[in-house]
Amino acid sequence: MIRLSRTKKVMLLCFAIILIIVANRISTVQHLTARIATNLYVNLKYQDLDLEYQNVEFSPQFGDYSVAYKDKDGKVYGFMVTPKSMPVIILHDPLSETP
Repeated sequence: MIRLSRTKKVMLLCFAIILIIVANRISTVQHLTARIATNLYVNLKYQDLDLEYQNVEFSPQFGDYSVAYKDKDGKVYGFMVTPKSMPVIILHDPLSETP
């Protein structure tokens, strides 16, 4: 097992965070980040609905990502994820009862 000093651990963590932020400037990574964020959200909040991922696309009209999931009955739900540069905030949840 590799032993690192506290300073090196902090530097390594800072480097990883900077790398993630820089990588999120690439469109493919943004799509993947939006998909992962909604996947975590759906699995934590709606695990009983058995939603299946369909696709993710950037919506230039809103400047956000739209991630689609389909339930076992075939109904499609679109989640909006923002911001474009680091899509991790679920802006719109179609299954939420609050507007």
